[in-house]
Amino acid sequence: MATKHKIIFAAMLLSAVSAFWMLKTKTLGNHECFVSVTAREMLQSGDLVWPTCNGQPRLNKTPLSYWLVALVSKVGGEVNEFTARLPSAFFAVLSVAAILYFVSRSLSLRIAAISAGVWLTSLAYVRYSHNARAEMILTFFIMLCFLSFYSAVNTPNRKRRIYYMLLFWASFALANLAKGPAPIPLIFVPLFFYVAVFRLWKKIPQLLPVWGSLIFVIIVLPWPLAIAGKLNWDLMLWKREFVDRFFGGYASGDKAFYYYFPIMFQFIVPWVAFLPMALAAPFFRVWGKRQKPMQFLWFWFVIGMAFLAICGGKRQHYILPLMPAAAILIGIILEDMIFARIAYDRKSAVSVLKWHVGVIMVGVLGGVFYVAKAKMDLLLPAIILGVMTLVVIAVILILFARGRPVSATVSVFAGVMVLIMASCFFFIEISDSDKYSRDFSRELSKIVPASEDMIAYEYISTKSVHYFGRVVPEINDISAALEYYENGDWVVATAEHLEKLEKAGKNLRRVYYEKIAERRKFGDAQGALFHKSAAIINQGNL
Repeated sequence: MATKHKIIFAAMLLSAVSAFWMLKTKTLGNHECFVSVTAREMLQSGDLVWPTCNGQPRLNKTPLSYWLVALVSKVGGEVNEFTARLPSAFFAVLSVAAILYFVSRSLSLRIAAISAGVWLTSLAYVRYSHNARAEMILTFFIMLCFLSFYSAVNTPNRKRRIYYMLLFWASFALANLAKGPAPIPLIFVPLFFYVAVFRLWKKIPQLLPVWGSLIFVIIVLPWPLAIAGKLNWDLMLWKREFVDRFFGGYASGDKAFYYYFPIMFQFIVPWVAFLPMALAAPFFRVWGKRQKPMQFLWFWFVIGMAFLAICGGKRQHYILPLMPAAAILIGIILEDMIFARIAYDRKSAVSVLKWHVGVIMVGVLGGVFYVAKAKMDLLLPAIILGVMTLVVIAVILILFARGRPVSATVSVFAGVMVLIMASCFFFIEISDSDKYSRDFSRELSKIVPASEDMIAYEYISTKSVHYFGRVVPEINDISAALEYYENGDWVVATAEHLEKLEKAGKNLRRVYYEKIAERRKFGDAQGALFHKSAAIINQGNL
Protein backbone atom coordinates (compact mmCIF):
# COMPACT_ATOMS: atom_id res chain seq x y z
CA MET A 1 0.00 0.00 0.00
CA ALA A 2 1.37 3.38 -1.03
CA THR A 3 2.17 5.93 1.69
CA LYS A 4 -0.63 8.19 0.44
CA HIS A 5 -3.20 5.44 0.84
CA LYS A 6 -1.85 4.52 4.26
CA ILE A 7 -2.28 8.13 5.44
CA ILE A 8 -5.83 8.33 4.12
CA PHE A 9 -6.73 4.95 5.62
CA ALA A 10 -5.29 5.89 9.00
CA ALA A 11 -7.15 9.23 9.08
CA MET A 12 -10.45 7.62 8.12
CA LEU A 13 -9.96 4.83 10.66
CA LEU A 14 -9.26 7.34 13.44
CA SER A 15 -12.30 9.39 12.42
CA ALA A 16 -14.53 6.32 12.60
CA VAL A 17 -13.14 5.33 16.00
CA SER A 18 -13.62 8.87 17.32
CA ALA A 19 -17.19 9.10 15.97
CA PHE A 20 -18.44 5.60 16.79
CA TRP A 21 -16.66 4.86 20.08
CA MET A 22 -19.36 4.15 22.70
CA LEU A 23 -21.96 5.72 20.40
CA LYS A 24 -24.89 3.93 22.02
CA THR A 25 -23.71 3.97 25.63
CA LYS A 26 -25.00 7.31 26.88
CA THR A 27 -28.72 7.91 27.36
CA LEU A 28 -30.39 10.08 24.76
CA GLY A 29 -30.84 13.67 25.93
CA ASN A 30 -34.03 15.68 25.68
CA HIS A 31 -33.10 17.50 22.46
CA GLU A 32 -31.86 14.27 20.89
CA CYS A 33 -35.24 12.76 21.60
CA PHE A 34 -36.98 15.47 19.60
CA VAL A 35 -35.29 13.73 16.66
CA SER A 36 -35.71 10.12 17.83
CA VAL A 37 -39.36 10.42 18.83
CA THR A 38 -40.26 12.29 15.65
CA ALA A 39 -38.50 9.65 13.52
CA ARG A 40 -40.29 6.86 15.40
CA GLU A 41 -43.69 8.46 14.90
CA MET A 42 -42.92 8.95 11.20
CA LEU A 43 -42.29 5.21 10.93
CA GLN A 44 -45.44 4.39 12.88
CA SER A 45 -47.69 6.70 10.87
CA GLY A 46 -45.99 6.24 7.51
CA ASP A 47 -46.23 10.02 7.02
CA LEU A 48 -42.82 11.48 6.13
CA VAL A 49 -44.19 14.94 5.34
CA TRP A 50 -46.02 15.92 8.54
CA PRO A 51 -43.65 15.26 11.48
CA THR A 52 -45.03 14.84 14.98
CA CYS A 53 -43.36 14.51 18.36
CA ASN A 54 -45.42 12.94 21.14
CA GLY A 55 -48.46 13.30 18.88
CA GLN A 56 -47.99 17.04 18.38
CA PRO A 57 -46.81 18.68 15.13
CA ARG A 58 -43.04 19.18 15.04
CA LEU A 59 -42.79 21.78 12.27
CA ASN A 60 -40.25 24.25 13.61
CA LYS A 61 -37.29 22.24 12.24
CA THR A 62 -36.64 21.02 8.72
CA PRO A 63 -36.93 17.23 8.40
CA LEU A 64 -33.69 15.77 7.02
CA SER A 65 -32.47 14.45 10.38
CA TYR A 66 -35.87 12.83 11.03
CA TRP A 67 -35.79 11.16 7.63
CA LEU A 68 -32.27 9.84 8.10
CA VAL A 69 -32.95 8.43 11.58
CA ALA A 70 -36.21 6.90 10.33
CA LEU A 71 -34.36 5.25 7.42
CA VAL A 72 -31.60 3.87 9.63
CA SER A 73 -34.10 2.70 12.26
CA LYS A 74 -36.27 0.97 9.68
CA VAL A 75 -33.24 -1.05 8.64
CA GLY A 76 -32.12 -1.54 12.25
CA GLY A 77 -35.57 -2.50 13.48
CA GLU A 78 -36.07 0.18 16.15
CA VAL A 79 -35.23 3.75 17.13
CA ASN A 80 -32.61 3.50 19.85
CA GLU A 81 -29.44 5.28 20.95
CA PHE A 82 -27.36 3.79 18.14
CA THR A 83 -29.76 4.31 15.24
CA ALA A 84 -30.65 7.83 16.41
CA ARG A 85 -26.98 8.88 16.52
CA LEU A 86 -25.73 6.90 13.53
CA PRO A 87 -26.42 9.67 10.93
CA SER A 88 -24.40 12.16 13.00
CA ALA A 89 -21.47 9.75 13.33
CA PHE A 90 -21.63 8.89 9.62
CA PHE A 91 -21.58 12.52 8.49
CA ALA A 92 -18.79 13.27 10.96
CA VAL A 93 -16.64 10.66 9.23
CA LEU A 94 -17.64 12.14 5.84
CA SER A 95 -16.49 15.56 7.07
CA VAL A 96 -13.01 14.11 7.63
CA ALA A 97 -13.07 12.66 4.11
CA ALA A 98 -14.02 16.11 2.76
CA ILE A 99 -11.04 17.72 4.51
CA LEU A 100 -8.69 15.05 3.17
CA TYR A 101 -9.91 15.54 -0.40
CA PHE A 102 -10.23 19.31 -0.69
CA VAL A 103 -7.30 20.39 1.50
CA SER A 104 -4.94 17.95 -0.21
CA ARG A 105 -5.90 19.46 -3.58
CA SER A 106 -5.48 23.09 -2.50
CA LEU A 107 -2.49 22.61 -0.15
CA SER A 108 -1.01 19.15 0.42
CA LEU A 109 -1.93 15.71 1.71
CA ARG A 110 0.25 16.21 4.77
CA ILE A 111 -1.58 19.40 5.71
CA ALA A 112 -4.89 17.69 4.95
CA ALA A 113 -4.05 14.74 7.21
CA ILE A 114 -2.93 16.94 10.11
CA SER A 115 -6.00 19.20 9.69
CA ALA A 116 -8.25 16.14 9.67
CA GLY A 117 -6.48 14.93 12.81
CA VAL A 118 -7.11 18.22 14.58
CA TRP A 119 -10.79 18.16 13.58
CA LEU A 120 -11.50 14.53 14.52
CA THR A 121 -9.82 14.89 17.92
CA SER A 122 -11.52 18.19 18.80
CA LEU A 123 -14.20 18.37 21.45
CA ALA A 124 -16.66 19.70 18.85
CA TYR A 125 -16.24 16.61 16.68
CA VAL A 126 -16.40 14.09 19.51
CA ARG A 127 -19.40 15.72 21.19
CA TYR A 128 -21.61 16.22 18.14
CA SER A 129 -20.72 13.01 16.33
CA HIS A 130 -22.26 11.39 19.42
CA ASN A 131 -25.41 13.53 19.36
CA ALA A 132 -28.62 12.74 17.48
CA ARG A 133 -29.38 16.41 16.80
CA ALA A 134 -28.96 17.74 13.26
CA GLU A 135 -25.81 19.74 14.05
CA MET A 136 -23.17 17.41 12.58
CA ILE A 137 -25.26 16.79 9.45
CA LEU A 138 -25.61 20.55 9.04
CA THR A 139 -21.88 21.05 9.66
CA PHE A 140 -20.92 18.53 6.98
CA PHE A 141 -23.03 20.15 4.29
CA ILE A 142 -21.93 23.69 5.20
CA MET A 143 -18.30 22.53 5.15
CA LEU A 144 -18.87 20.98 1.74
CA CYS A 145 -20.32 24.28 0.51
CA PHE A 146 -17.27 26.29 1.54
CA LEU A 147 -14.67 23.79 0.36
CA SER A 148 -16.34 23.18 -3.02
CA PHE A 149 -16.87 26.93 -3.56
CA TYR A 150 -13.20 27.70 -2.97
CA SER A 151 -12.16 24.87 -5.27
CA ALA A 152 -14.53 26.10 -8.00
CA VAL A 153 -13.30 29.68 -7.81
CA ASN A 154 -9.65 28.65 -8.03
CA THR A 155 -9.64 25.86 -10.59
CA PRO A 156 -8.82 26.69 -14.23
CA ASN A 157 -10.58 23.54 -15.42
CA ARG A 158 -14.12 24.36 -16.59
CA LYS A 159 -15.52 20.82 -16.16
CA ARG A 160 -14.09 20.55 -12.67
CA ARG A 161 -15.53 23.98 -11.79
CA ILE A 162 -18.99 22.83 -12.90
CA TYR A 163 -18.62 19.68 -10.82
CA TYR A 164 -17.63 21.69 -7.73
CA MET A 165 -20.49 24.16 -8.15
CA LEU A 166 -23.05 21.40 -8.62
CA LEU A 167 -21.71 19.95 -5.37
CA PHE A 168 -21.96 23.40 -3.77
CA TRP A 169 -25.61 23.94 -4.70
CA ALA A 170 -26.68 20.40 -3.78
CA SER A 171 -24.90 20.71 -0.41
CA PHE A 172 -26.44 24.13 0.16
CA ALA A 173 -29.91 22.69 -0.44
CA LEU A 174 -29.32 19.69 1.83
CA ALA A 175 -27.92 21.95 4.55
CA ASN A 176 -31.21 23.84 4.50
CA LEU A 177 -33.14 20.58 4.69
CA ALA A 178 -31.00 19.64 7.68
CA LYS A 179 -31.60 22.87 9.57
CA GLY A 180 -32.93 25.67 7.41
CA PRO A 181 -32.77 28.55 6.95
CA ALA A 182 -29.62 28.93 9.12
CA PRO A 183 -27.26 27.90 6.27
CA ILE A 184 -28.32 30.86 4.13
CA PRO A 185 -26.58 33.55 6.24
CA LEU A 186 -23.90 31.18 7.58
CA ILE A 187 -22.76 30.49 4.02
CA PHE A 188 -23.60 33.60 2.01
CA VAL A 189 -22.49 36.27 4.50
CA PRO A 190 -18.85 35.03 4.66
CA LEU A 191 -18.83 34.33 0.91
CA PHE A 192 -20.16 37.82 0.14
CA PHE A 193 -17.36 39.47 2.12
CA TYR A 194 -14.79 37.13 0.58
CA VAL A 195 -15.95 37.92 -2.97
CA ALA A 196 -16.16 41.66 -2.20
CA VAL A 197 -12.73 41.96 -0.57
CA PHE A 198 -10.93 40.01 -3.29
CA ARG A 199 -13.08 41.50 -6.10
CA LEU A 200 -14.27 38.23 -7.55
CA TRP A 201 -17.53 39.61 -8.95
CA LYS A 202 -16.61 38.63 -12.51
CA LYS A 203 -16.49 34.97 -11.50
CA ILE A 204 -20.11 34.88 -10.28
CA PRO A 205 -21.59 34.04 -13.73
CA GLN A 206 -19.27 30.98 -13.82
CA LEU A 207 -20.74 29.65 -10.55
CA LEU A 208 -24.02 28.37 -12.02
CA PRO A 209 -26.30 30.91 -10.29
CA VAL A 210 -29.33 29.96 -12.45
CA TRP A 211 -28.90 26.18 -12.55
CA GLY A 212 -27.78 26.16 -8.93
CA SER A 213 -30.85 28.08 -7.79
CA LEU A 214 -32.99 25.59 -9.70
CA ILE A 215 -31.29 22.67 -7.92
CA PHE A 216 -31.85 24.42 -4.60
CA VAL A 217 -35.55 24.99 -5.30
CA ILE A 218 -36.14 21.41 -6.47
CA ILE A 219 -34.53 19.92 -3.33
CA VAL A 220 -35.69 22.37 -0.66
CA LEU A 221 -39.10 23.80 -1.56
CA PRO A 222 -41.38 20.69 -1.78
CA TRP A 223 -41.45 20.08 1.99
CA PRO A 224 -42.16 23.66 3.21
CA LEU A 225 -44.74 24.10 0.42
CA ALA A 226 -46.50 20.90 1.49
CA ILE A 227 -46.51 22.03 5.13
CA ALA A 228 -47.65 25.56 4.24
CA GLY A 229 -50.53 24.11 2.26
CA LYS A 230 -51.66 22.02 5.23
CA LEU A 231 -51.42 25.09 7.48
CA ASN A 232 -53.47 27.21 5.05
CA TRP A 233 -50.37 29.40 4.74
CA ASP A 234 -50.47 30.43 8.38
CA LEU A 235 -46.68 30.67 8.81
CA MET A 236 -46.45 32.42 12.17
CA LEU A 237 -44.69 29.37 13.62
CA TRP A 238 -41.79 29.80 11.19
CA LYS A 239 -41.77 33.55 11.69
CA ARG A 240 -41.30 32.98 15.42
CA GLU A 241 -38.71 30.23 14.93
CA PHE A 242 -36.55 32.06 12.40
CA VAL A 243 -37.16 35.82 12.50
CA ASP A 244 -37.88 36.19 16.22
CA ARG A 245 -35.00 33.86 17.08
CA PHE A 246 -32.61 36.00 15.00
CA PHE A 247 -33.62 39.14 16.89
CA GLY A 248 -33.53 37.37 20.25
CA GLY A 249 -37.24 37.60 20.90
CA TYR A 250 -37.90 33.88 21.01
CA ALA A 251 -35.05 31.89 22.57
CA SER A 252 -31.65 32.53 24.15
CA GLY A 253 -31.91 36.25 23.52
CA ASP A 254 -30.13 37.32 26.71
CA LYS A 255 -26.57 36.35 25.71
CA ALA A 256 -23.82 38.98 25.32
CA PHE A 257 -22.24 39.62 21.91
CA TYR A 258 -19.02 37.90 23.09
CA TYR A 259 -20.93 34.75 24.10
CA TYR A 260 -19.19 32.60 21.47
CA PHE A 261 -15.65 33.75 22.29
CA PRO A 262 -14.99 31.27 25.13
CA ILE A 263 -17.03 28.57 23.39
CA MET A 264 -14.79 28.57 20.31
CA PHE A 265 -11.85 27.74 22.59
CA GLN A 266 -13.88 25.07 24.35
CA PHE A 267 -14.90 23.46 21.07
CA ILE A 268 -11.32 23.25 19.75
CA VAL A 269 -9.91 21.51 22.87
CA PRO A 270 -7.19 20.15 23.04
CA TRP A 271 -5.74 22.53 20.41
CA VAL A 272 -6.67 25.68 22.32
CA ALA A 273 -3.27 27.37 22.34
CA PHE A 274 -3.00 27.25 18.54
CA LEU A 275 -6.33 28.95 17.81
CA PRO A 276 -5.20 32.60 18.30
CA MET A 277 -2.13 31.91 16.17
CA ALA A 278 -4.24 30.33 13.44
CA LEU A 279 -6.60 33.31 13.29
CA ALA A 280 -3.72 35.80 13.08
CA ALA A 281 -1.59 33.85 10.58
CA PRO A 282 -3.47 34.65 7.31
CA PHE A 283 -2.40 38.31 7.51
CA PHE A 284 1.32 37.52 7.11
CA ARG A 285 2.84 37.22 3.63
CA VAL A 286 5.48 34.79 4.85
CA TRP A 287 3.01 31.99 4.09
CA GLY A 288 3.39 32.53 0.35
CA LYS A 289 1.00 30.36 -1.69
CA ARG A 290 -0.63 29.10 1.50
CA GLN A 291 -1.88 32.56 2.41
CA LYS A 292 -4.71 32.54 -0.13
CA PRO A 293 -6.54 29.44 1.20
CA MET A 294 -5.77 30.59 4.75
CA GLN A 295 -7.52 33.89 4.07
CA PHE A 296 -10.56 32.05 2.75
CA LEU A 297 -10.70 29.91 5.91
CA TRP A 298 -10.38 33.09 7.97
CA PHE A 299 -13.43 34.61 6.27
CA TRP A 300 -15.38 31.38 6.78
CA PHE A 301 -14.64 31.39 10.51
CA VAL A 302 -14.39 35.06 11.54
CA ILE A 303 -17.18 36.54 9.41
CA GLY A 304 -19.42 33.63 10.39
CA MET A 305 -18.58 34.26 14.03
CA ALA A 306 -19.29 38.00 13.64
CA PHE A 307 -22.69 37.25 12.11
CA LEU A 308 -23.60 34.92 14.97
CA ALA A 309 -22.39 37.51 17.49
CA ILE A 310 -24.92 40.09 16.25
CA CYS A 311 -27.78 37.60 16.21
CA GLY A 312 -30.17 37.94 19.11
CA GLY A 313 -30.66 34.20 19.65
CA LYS A 314 -27.48 32.41 20.73
CA ARG A 315 -26.75 28.80 21.56
CA GLN A 316 -23.34 27.21 21.74
CA HIS A 317 -23.89 24.63 18.99
CA TYR A 318 -24.59 27.37 16.44
CA ILE A 319 -20.84 27.82 15.89
CA LEU A 320 -20.21 24.14 15.09
CA PRO A 321 -20.26 24.70 11.27
CA LEU A 322 -17.44 27.24 11.69
CA MET A 323 -15.09 24.96 13.63
CA PRO A 324 -13.75 22.91 10.65
CA ALA A 325 -12.26 26.15 9.28
CA ALA A 326 -10.43 26.69 12.57
CA ALA A 327 -9.26 23.06 12.57
CA ILE A 328 -7.79 23.40 9.06
CA LEU A 329 -6.03 26.65 9.96
CA ILE A 330 -4.55 24.97 13.03
CA GLY A 331 -3.51 22.04 10.83
CA ILE A 332 -1.59 24.42 8.57
CA ILE A 333 0.15 25.96 11.59
CA LEU A 334 1.09 22.55 13.04
CA GLU A 335 2.38 21.22 9.72
CA ASP A 336 4.61 24.26 9.37
CA MET A 337 5.99 23.98 12.88
CA ILE A 338 6.77 20.29 12.51
CA PHE A 339 7.77 19.94 8.86
CA ALA A 340 7.74 22.90 6.44
CA ARG A 341 9.26 25.65 8.65
CA ILE A 342 8.02 28.46 6.38
CA ALA A 343 6.77 30.79 9.09
CA TYR A 344 8.31 29.12 12.16
CA ASP A 345 11.95 28.14 12.52
CA ARG A 346 12.89 25.31 14.84
CA LYS A 347 13.51 27.56 17.83
CA SER A 348 10.16 29.37 17.63
CA ALA A 349 8.32 26.12 16.91
CA VAL A 350 9.82 24.47 19.99
CA SER A 351 8.94 27.53 22.06
CA VAL A 352 5.29 27.43 20.94
CA LEU A 353 5.01 23.67 21.45
CA LYS A 354 6.46 24.01 24.96
CA TRP A 355 3.89 26.71 25.70
CA HIS A 356 1.09 24.44 24.48
CA VAL A 357 2.39 21.57 26.58
CA GLY A 358 2.44 23.93 29.56
CA VAL A 359 -1.18 24.93 28.94
CA ILE A 360 -2.20 21.27 28.79
CA MET A 361 -0.36 20.41 31.99
CA VAL A 362 -1.93 23.33 33.84
CA GLY A 363 -5.32 22.26 32.49
CA VAL A 364 -4.78 18.67 33.63
CA LEU A 365 -3.70 19.66 37.13
CA GLY A 366 -6.47 22.26 37.38
CA GLY A 367 -9.03 19.71 36.22
CA VAL A 368 -7.95 17.14 38.79
CA PHE A 369 -8.01 19.80 41.52
CA TYR A 370 -11.50 20.91 40.49
CA VAL A 371 -12.80 17.34 40.47
CA ALA A 372 -11.25 16.66 43.86
CA LYS A 373 -13.02 19.69 45.27
CA ALA A 374 -16.41 19.52 43.51
CA LYS A 375 -17.06 15.96 42.24
CA MET A 376 -15.41 13.32 44.37
CA ASP A 377 -17.07 10.46 42.47
CA LEU A 378 -15.01 11.47 39.40
CA LEU A 379 -11.70 11.82 41.24
CA LEU A 380 -10.19 8.43 40.39
CA PRO A 381 -10.99 8.63 36.64
CA ALA A 382 -9.67 12.22 36.63
CA ILE A 383 -6.38 11.15 38.22
CA ILE A 384 -5.99 8.22 35.79
CA LEU A 385 -6.66 10.47 32.80
CA GLY A 386 -4.27 13.08 34.15
CA VAL A 387 -1.47 10.52 34.48
CA MET A 388 -2.21 9.15 30.99
CA THR A 389 -2.05 12.67 29.56
CA LEU A 390 1.32 13.33 31.15
CA VAL A 391 2.65 10.01 29.82
CA VAL A 392 1.45 10.85 26.28
CA ILE A 393 3.11 14.29 26.51
CA ALA A 394 6.37 12.72 27.69
CA VAL A 395 6.43 10.26 24.77
CA ILE A 396 5.77 13.03 22.25
CA LEU A 397 8.46 15.30 23.70
CA ILE A 398 11.02 12.48 23.61
CA LEU A 399 10.25 11.76 19.95
CA PHE A 400 10.51 15.45 19.03
CA ALA A 401 13.78 15.78 20.94
CA ARG A 402 15.25 12.84 18.97
CA GLY A 403 14.37 14.48 15.66
CA ARG A 404 11.56 12.11 14.65
CA PRO A 405 8.76 14.48 13.65
CA VAL A 406 6.70 11.89 11.74
CA SER A 407 6.63 9.50 14.69
CA ALA A 408 5.93 12.37 17.07
CA THR A 409 3.03 13.63 14.94
CA VAL A 410 1.50 10.17 14.73
CA SER A 411 1.95 9.84 18.50
CA VAL A 412 0.14 13.16 19.06
CA PHE A 413 -3.04 12.01 17.36
CA ALA A 414 -2.81 8.42 18.62
CA GLY A 415 -2.33 9.71 22.16
CA VAL A 416 -5.24 12.12 21.91
CA MET A 417 -7.42 9.29 20.56
CA VAL A 418 -6.50 7.09 23.52
CA LEU A 419 -7.41 9.91 25.90
CA ILE A 420 -10.73 10.48 24.11
CA MET A 421 -11.61 6.78 24.37
CA ALA A 422 -10.58 6.65 28.02
CA SER A 423 -12.61 9.79 28.78
CA CYS A 424 -15.70 8.24 27.21
CA PHE A 425 -15.17 5.02 29.14
CA PHE A 426 -14.66 6.72 32.49
CA PHE A 427 -17.12 9.58 32.39
CA ILE A 428 -20.14 8.65 30.25
CA GLU A 429 -21.75 6.31 32.74
CA ILE A 430 -20.83 8.45 35.76
CA SER A 431 -22.03 11.72 34.23
CA ASP A 432 -25.11 10.28 32.50
CA SER A 433 -27.77 12.33 34.30
CA ASP A 434 -30.46 11.30 31.79
CA LYS A 435 -30.32 7.66 32.91
CA TYR A 436 -32.78 8.40 35.73
CA SER A 437 -35.45 9.43 33.28
CA ARG A 438 -34.60 6.44 31.08
CA ASP A 439 -34.91 3.93 33.92
CA PHE A 440 -38.10 5.51 35.29
CA SER A 441 -39.77 5.55 31.87
CA ARG A 442 -38.73 2.02 31.00
CA GLU A 443 -40.24 0.83 34.27
CA LEU A 444 -43.47 2.61 33.39
CA SER A 445 -43.52 0.89 30.00
CA LYS A 446 -43.39 -2.48 31.79
CA ILE A 447 -46.21 -1.55 34.17
CA VAL A 448 -48.66 0.09 31.76
CA PRO A 449 -50.15 -2.49 29.37
CA ALA A 450 -49.63 -1.74 25.69
CA SER A 451 -53.40 -1.75 25.16
CA GLU A 452 -54.04 0.96 27.78
CA ASP A 453 -53.43 4.72 27.76
CA MET A 454 -51.21 6.86 29.96
CA ILE A 455 -51.43 10.63 30.23
CA ALA A 456 -49.02 13.10 31.85
CA TYR A 457 -50.24 15.89 34.05
CA GLU A 458 -48.89 19.16 32.61
CA TYR A 459 -45.46 17.95 31.48
CA ILE A 460 -43.45 14.96 30.34
CA SER A 461 -39.94 15.24 28.91
CA THR A 462 -39.25 14.08 25.38
CA LYS A 463 -36.67 11.59 26.64
CA SER A 464 -39.37 10.06 28.85
CA VAL A 465 -41.60 9.69 25.80
CA HIS A 466 -38.76 8.04 23.88
CA TYR A 467 -38.02 5.47 26.57
CA PHE A 468 -41.68 4.86 27.39
CA GLY A 469 -42.09 3.99 23.73
CA ARG A 470 -45.52 5.46 23.15
CA VAL A 471 -47.32 8.79 22.85
CA VAL A 472 -48.09 10.32 26.26
CA PRO A 473 -50.59 13.22 25.96
CA GLU A 474 -49.96 16.18 28.25
CA ILE A 475 -53.10 17.28 30.08
CA ASN A 476 -52.78 20.78 31.50
CA ASP A 477 -56.20 20.98 33.15
CA ILE A 478 -56.06 19.35 36.57
CA SER A 479 -59.76 18.49 36.55
CA ALA A 480 -59.34 16.72 33.21
CA ALA A 481 -56.32 14.83 34.53
CA LEU A 482 -58.31 13.64 37.56
CA GLU A 483 -61.15 12.64 35.27
CA TYR A 484 -58.77 10.48 33.23
CA TYR A 485 -57.73 8.83 36.48
CA GLU A 486 -61.31 8.16 37.54
CA ASN A 487 -62.03 6.67 34.12
CA GLY A 488 -59.31 4.07 34.66
CA ASP A 489 -56.44 5.61 32.72
CA TRP A 490 -52.86 5.74 33.93
CA VAL A 491 -51.53 9.13 35.04
CA VAL A 492 -47.89 10.12 35.46
CA ALA A 493 -46.61 13.30 37.09
CA THR A 494 -43.17 14.62 38.02
CA ALA A 495 -41.59 17.33 40.15
CA GLU A 496 -43.92 20.20 41.11
CA HIS A 497 -46.65 18.78 38.87
CA LEU A 498 -46.78 15.71 41.11
CA GLU A 499 -47.25 17.85 44.20
CA LYS A 500 -50.04 19.86 42.58
CA LEU A 501 -51.82 16.73 41.37
CA GLU A 502 -51.71 14.98 44.73
CA LYS A 503 -52.85 18.13 46.50
CA ALA A 504 -55.91 18.38 44.24
CA GLY A 505 -56.71 14.66 44.26
CA LYS A 506 -56.16 13.53 47.82
CA ASN A 507 -57.30 9.96 47.22
CA LEU A 508 -54.99 9.28 44.29
CA ARG A 509 -53.40 5.85 44.43
CA ARG A 510 -49.68 5.63 43.71
CA VAL A 511 -48.70 2.53 41.80
CA TYR A 512 -45.07 3.36 41.24
CA TYR A 513 -42.81 6.06 42.66
CA GLU A 514 -39.20 7.14 42.24
CA LYS A 515 -37.49 9.80 44.32
CA ILE A 516 -35.24 10.62 41.34
CA ALA A 517 -37.33 10.12 38.23
CA GLU A 518 -35.48 12.78 36.29
CA ARG A 519 -32.63 15.23 36.69
CA ARG A 520 -33.29 18.79 35.58
CA LYS A 521 -31.40 22.06 35.75
CA PHE A 522 -33.17 23.05 38.95
CA GLY A 523 -32.42 19.71 40.65
CA ASP A 524 -33.73 16.19 41.04
CA ALA A 525 -37.38 15.61 40.14
CA GLN A 526 -39.51 12.93 41.78
CA GLY A 527 -42.06 11.03 39.72
CA ALA A 528 -45.08 8.83 40.31
CA LEU A 529 -47.53 6.71 38.33
CA PHE A 530 -51.19 6.60 39.41
CA HIS A 531 -53.98 4.11 38.72
CA LYS A 532 -57.11 3.51 40.73
CA SER A 533 -57.04 -0.29 40.68
CA ALA A 534 -53.61 -1.58 39.54
CA ALA A 535 -51.28 -3.48 41.85
CA ILE A 536 -48.85 -1.31 43.82
CA ILE A 537 -45.21 -1.93 42.87
CA ASN A 538 -43.37 0.87 44.62
CA GLN A 539 -45.57 3.37 46.39
CA GLY A 540 -42.86 5.52 47.93
CA ASN A 541 -43.52 7.91 50.80
CA LEU A 542 -47.00 9.38 50.83
